[in-house]
Amino acid sequence: MKKIFKIKSLVAVASLLFAIGCSSDDDVNDQPNNPITVQDFSATVDENPTNGQSLGIVQASSNETLTYSISTSTPLNALTIDVNTGELTVADETLFDYEINTEITATITVENSMETENLAVTINLTNVNEIGDYNYGGVIFWVNATGDEGLVCAINDEGTAEWGCASTDITGANGTVIGTGEANTLAIIADCSTIGTAADLVSNSTLNTFNDWFLPSRDEIHELYMNRVVVNNTISLYGGTLLNDGLYWSSSQNNPSSTAWYRDFSTGQVSTDYKAAVYKVRAVRKWTDF
Repeated sequence: MKKIFKIKSLVAVASLLFAIGCSSDDDVNDQPNNPITVQDFSATVDENPTNGQSLGIVQASSNETLTYSISTSTPLNALTIDVNTGELTVADETLFDYEINTEITATITVENSMETENLAVTINLTNVNEIGDYNYGGVIFWVNATGDEGLVCAINDEGTAEWGCASTDITGANGTVIGTGEANTLAIIADCSTIGTAADLVSNSTLNTFNDWFLPSRDEIHELYMNRVVVNNTISLYGGTLLNDGLYWSSSQNNPSSTAWYRDFSTGQVSTDYKAAVYKVRAVRKWTDF
């Protein structure tokens, strides 16, 4: 009887061990044969990149060769990805406009022969000052080569006025190049006490909390004219007065000093006239981003 009991006990133990072994095998078989490790991707780039510009490579690893594809993206078709390397590039540069989209997101699918994993992509866009942007109290119409300094115009005229002091030679008001409009205006205000001149109107303006407006120089108002289409789009959006026609004073005194430069926004003509002439006045101001 004891022998039978021992045999039965041994059989039971063996059966239990066999069951445990089978269970362990099943657990092993439940594990992926070739697991994929992925890492979410994020990057920050300036707006307005070019098509084909690299944004970086998504991070994923496996014992097998991996392939990459874009499952979803917002906005649609903004990105492409190299199927073999996982390098992300710009597919549609027009979607990388900060004023339209502040970020681009996507879901990337990574696969090998056995497994599939997904990772999230977030690309944050940095706003870059560009012509037509509404910022710094007005509409940007000129930006320097490094993008950290420029000029904006007010969205409305200040009215019409004489250049002023027709018989007075204003010392320091003959600057014509970009960057001289403010100095010209200050010189006019210092030497010409007449109320209501073009320089007086702009220098006494407070627009969008800014009070450092001035009359643009000849070359500054040229830039405003050349970029008027883009500038007008923004002016229209904010309910301002379009720069489509009319003669506008610059702050640049001419030689002889009885005349000054103006710009005709109807024809594009740039010329001079006597300072007693009455023309439109549009204020501008400078901005810096450093």
